[in-house]
Amino acid sequence: MESLWQDIRFGLRLLTKSPAFSAIAILTLALGIGANTAIFSMANAFMFRPLPVKNADRLTVVASQNGRDSDLNQLSYLDFLDYKQQNDVFTDMTEYTMDLAGMGFKGHADRIIMSYVPSNFFSMLGLHAAIGRLLEPGEGDARGSAPVVILGHSYWQNRFSGDPSVIGRSVRLDGLAVTVIGVMEKDFTGPYSIVDMDAYAPIGMYGLSTNSSKFFTERADHDARVLAMLKPGVTPKQAEAALAVISQRLAQEYPQSDQGQTARVIPERLARPEPSVADSITLVATVFMLLVGLVLLVACVNVANLLLAKAAAREREIAIRAAMGAGRIRLIRQLLTESILLAAGGGIAGALMGMWVCHSMDSLRPVGDFPVRFGFSFDWHVFGYIAGIALAAGILAGLVPALRVPRANLIGTLREGGRGMIGDSGHHWLRNGLVTAQVAGSLIVLIAAGLFARSLSRAEAVDLGYDPHNLLNVGINPSLQGYDQDRAEALLRELLRRAKSLPGVESASFAYTIPMSYYGEGRLIYAEGEPEKEKSRTPGAGVNSISPDYFETMRIKILEGRNFTEADTRTSAPVAIVNQAMAKLLWPNQDPIGRSFSYVSASGPYVTVVGLARNVRNDSITEPPGNFFYLPETQYYRAVHVLQMRTAVPPETLIPAIEAQARELDPNLPLFDVMTMEKSLEGANGYFLFRMGAAFASVLGGLGLLLAVVGVYGVVSYNASRRTHEIGVRMALGARPLSIFGLVLRQAVVLVGAGVGIGLIAALGVTRLLSSLLVGVSSYDPLTYLAVSGILVGVAMVACYLPAYRATRVDPSVALRYE
Repeated sequence: MESLWQDIRFGLRLLTKSPAFSAIAILTLALGIGANTAIFSMANAFMFRPLPVKNADRLTVVASQNGRDSDLNQLSYLDFLDYKQQNDVFTDMTEYTMDLAGMGFKGHADRIIMSYVPSNFFSMLGLHAAIGRLLEPGEGDARGSAPVVILGHSYWQNRFSGDPSVIGRSVRLDGLAVTVIGVMEKDFTGPYSIVDMDAYAPIGMYGLSTNSSKFFTERADHDARVLAMLKPGVTPKQAEAALAVISQRLAQEYPQSDQGQTARVIPERLARPEPSVADSITLVATVFMLLVGLVLLVACVNVANLLLAKAAAREREIAIRAAMGAGRIRLIRQLLTESILLAAGGGIAGALMGMWVCHSMDSLRPVGDFPVRFGFSFDWHVFGYIAGIALAAGILAGLVPALRVPRANLIGTLREGGRGMIGDSGHHWLRNGLVTAQVAGSLIVLIAAGLFARSLSRAEAVDLGYDPHNLLNVGINPSLQGYDQDRAEALLRELLRRAKSLPGVESASFAYTIPMSYYGEGRLIYAEGEPEKEKSRTPGAGVNSISPDYFETMRIKILEGRNFTEADTRTSAPVAIVNQAMAKLLWPNQDPIGRSFSYVSASGPYVTVVGLARNVRNDSITEPPGNFFYLPETQYYRAVHVLQMRTAVPPETLIPAIEAQARELDPNLPLFDVMTMEKSLEGANGYFLFRMGAAFASVLGGLGLLLAVVGVYGVVSYNASRRTHEIGVRMALGARPLSIFGLVLRQAVVLVGAGVGIGLIAALGVTRLLSSLLVGVSSYDPLTYLAVSGILVGVAMVACYLPAYRATRVDPSVALRYE
């Protein structure tokens, strides 16, 4: 132990004597470790950090699936009750159902996001109230009972200023009077990992404001997000097998809804934020951890080359220590100690850099006014990871120099006074090989960055089916202030009239939702006259409730038939407009106008198709347009509305005017998601993830390029300086500056060319992992490969111009005396 402390003290003294060298090495490692820290902290938030609940390691999510290749979905409430009662693999099961609601207090209403939960939700998770109480056993499970609410801690702090006297007070939840009974503990922000839940209410209150009971009565209503606690010793696979027996029994009892449906059991940390990501989140995390791993490898190689150069200059010191009796193991340990000290400094700097990146990332939000929280904070997982990769980086960077130097010829080194002919290729194959590997690793990262950038470019060029420019969206929900349908429709008609009269407004309309929104509605569809199919084979379609001017405002073409008119009312015949995809599915090679379908059941009621609209990308940039239909808002009323205004002026300039009009109609009615359509497309279902991926990959690619170029420059410059004597001889014998320039630059060409060749071959295999994350570009896109290779070679050659030019300026008389 004493000798170890001696090595540490000696290493620290040595590093402080070379502050420039130490700073460069620490900064190089900090870049690699910082990038790894940032990416790992994000993976940690989604995959490793447990929820702050009891027995989090046994907490699972139960999801439904129709066929092994279909997406995972939530369960119906009735299926949840059956699984809960009939299983023998869980100690308990609970669920939560998220919804948007309005909470009113003292004349002002907020739009909040909340969960409706059974009474066992808090007890199963071992949660406690910060003040007040939570639900008692059986409280609020029956429909319509227990009109109470529990506030989320952050919402309580922000809305009620942390006032404890709120307990027992009456607030209005979607217009209904409810009593605040408690505030959730601070550490628990909700079961949905990326949302800070504003409130919790008993499941029995769900749908009371809209008088909707289908959640409790229809097995086709899959809105229950189910959590289950495994019994000790039971694995998710064993639980899944047990639930399969129950699934078969439910399919026999309820073939209309449960035929072909199976249950999946997924560890909760792998089902964030939705069960459908369980199969993809591991891939995404693997891809980005691989990229940052390559960046760290490039950084380590850079530092290894720096240490090799420094070790060459210390050959005489090492030889003297060996001559005085220092063993090979002791010499290796001393050199490794120095590299690990450098890595420790790089780890500290990288942790600070990673914290800054995570703080910046945590402040980013997809568009919208929800309390989104990514939770990219540091915990023991992250600090343990930093310590691990710092140690690994120190060993990796220092191992090769440490193993090589003690093998030096002791007598020869002492006789030559430590002067090595580093220009000799036999002494340089290792350093050159490291630089080649560095270039290859950087090229892989750069190609991945190029593919992500090309994918973003293709995504931005996708035809959306409508014109998002000069379009303003204003969210409004009259039910937040307790409006019934008649009062709400009167308010909305007046607001629409005022919006159309504003200067600069070309057209205006209402819709329930907008393309790429975070909420929407889907229905199973049944063509009239078609035989009834099993639920798993019944097609589905998205639906929107709109006013007559919607297609003009959005600039969506009506290809056949007519638009909705003011004559389409509650009492008139039900009508619909379908998109091309739905028409082709239900009535292939036929005219859809005049045909009928149902979105309720195979036996009706039916709506008549009066128009055929162009396909629009409503759900995803990456997927082709799916089945979709539109209903008049008068025949399919939804409390949530989006006022859309097509403008002849910059749309954001009209925000103050429309907000003023809304305040005149009802000063307490909040507006939400007030933004242009272009900004709305920056949301999670739009370009947000593409831009994030491209930004991450570009930063990593830039780091890789910088480190590779610095590595090539360092080796070429160092070798050129050690060949000064040789260059002087050549120039004395008549060599021209151009030939000297080519002599030095040739080494860079060989190193970079070999690295690019190896990197291209490796990239063909590595980038195959990216294929499912790209849009409109293949993982082996030739243009990306050629462009990135050209950029890397060009930048490296420019960086090596200086040492090559400097070599041509050598004075032969000085060089011949160079030692």
